[in-house]
Formats: sequence, C-alpha cells, structure tokens
Amino acid sequence: MKKRALRPHLLYLISVPIVAVSTVTLRTIALLGGYDAAIGRYDSQVLALINGLLLLAVVGALAILTHELREMFVIKPSYRDLPTLFSGAFTAVALILFGITLAVGISDGTVRHAAVLAVFSGLMAIVGAVLFILRAFDGAAQGGRFALLNLPIAVLGVSYPLYLTLRGDLRIADPAVIMATVTWVVIAFFFLGEARVALNRAMWALHTYITVLTVIFTATLALPNLIYHPINGTALLGNSEQDFAVLAIFLYALSRLCAIFRTVMHESTAATRFAMGVADPAKEPEKATDEETNA
Repeated sequence: MKKRALRPHLLYLISVPIVAVSTVTLRTIALLGGYDAAIGRYDSQVLALINGLLLLAVVGALAILTHELREMFVIKPSYRDLPTLFSGAFTAVALILFGITLAVGISDGTVRHAAVLAVFSGLMAIVGAVLFILRAFDGAAQGGRFALLNLPIAVLGVSYPLYLTLRGDLRIADPAVIMATVTWVVIAFFFLGEARVALNRAMWALHTYITVLTVIFTATLALPNLIYHPINGTALLGNSEQDFAVLAIFLYALSRLCAIFRTVMHESTAATRFAMGVADPAKEPEKATDEETNA
C-alpha cells in the first residue's frame, strides 16, 4: 500500500468502531434516560440532537474520505470466509422469524394498507433469507441467482418503513421510527450494492462507503433497541424480531467490511493491480506524455 494512502486508510478503519460505539452509547442513554414511548418524544432533545449531528457529519466525512481512497477499492470478492458464513446463517434465521412475526402479528385494528405492507414485508424477509441459506453452500461471488436474491431485502428496506409510517399506533415524527426508516433505507442500498457485486458490476468505492454506513446505522438502531426492550418490558417498535434482524444484518455487513479491507490490504499494490488488469492511475499521466511525444 502506498504510504500516502496508509494514514487515511487507517483513519477509515479506526473511525468505524469509534463512531459506532459513540452513536450506540448516545442513543442508548437517550432512550433509557428520557424517552416517552406513548407520545414518541424524548424528554430532552440534547443527546438525540448530538447523535443526529454526529451521524450526519460521519456521512459527509466518510463520503469525502472514500472519494480520496477510491483508487484502493479494486477487489475480487469472496464469500467463503467464516465471519460471512456464520453471520449469514444468523441473518437467515433472524429474517425468517422477523417475516413470520411481522405477518402474523397484524391486529384487527391495523389500517388495511399497513396490513398489506406487513404481509408483503414479511414475505420479502422470508424470501431474502434464501440468499444466506444458499451462501452457506455456495460461496461464489458472481451469479444471476445471487443478484436476484439480494433484491427482496432491498425491497424490504423500502416496504417496512412504509409499513411503520402507516401504522396507527406510531407517529411519523417519532425518533424511533425515523431512525428505523433511515437505517432500513441504508440497508436497501447495501443489498442493491451486493446485487451489483453478484453481477460483476460493483462500484467498489461506493459499495464500501454504503457498507460502512450500514454497519454504523444498523448498530445504532439494533443495539439500543435490544437494550431498551428488557429494561422497559416492551419492544420499541412493537417487534423485537425486527431488532434481531437488523442486528444480524449489522454482523453480516461488518463481516463483509472486514473482508473488503482484508482484500484491499493485499490487492492495493501496483503489481497486484496490474495482475488484476486494472491500470495504475499513477502511470496514466506518463502514458499520456509518451503518446504525445510519439505523435
């Protein structure tokens, strides 16, 4: 790895766990310290505001950092590593349970459109679990079937937030609903990126950026929710299986992030990039100069 890229690369690696721990801690304290589930409001907005500003700043800062390091993300993906295998198995189980409880947990007073979205989202979760079951037996990176099986979870990332907004017992402005909505939309983009990987059309710098955001946002949503449930006796969004599903996706995205950076560390040298058939950007100006001289 080039020395000029080493420091920002390490900063990228170090920032992810630091930000995740910070946002999880801030949101947990805010939930346990003064969240009124009946009205969907915090008694004090200070910690929630700090947490929101921190997440917003991280989204911007990591976008800039990813752009600066985009030359490094030239990767041959593999899904055969043990962290991906075990986190994928957990995700499959969590998605199936989430899908079943979401579909069967519809009450008589649920709005019709919300009920339809609940059943549809539950179906997408169960179908999406097939991806991880298949990955347990076939770790190949590319393939049309893998691309297609990523799409149900991407659709779930849109349909489930819509279901939350149409439920009659939750407020749209509820910070718990907003956090869940943003997180599931990020999850949708993550699995769309995974579909592009399966089609061998990945934009690796962008996908790495989305993967980092997925790790941070899923941790910030799932862990405080899971802590809140046993202490207060009720699930924050009425479905604790949702929190376990998001936790599973967090572990899966984290395993993929580790795999990406492990690959980057071995494939970011000029020799390896040349062997992979990728032109070294540092050589492009020299090539252009030689062509002009010959002309």
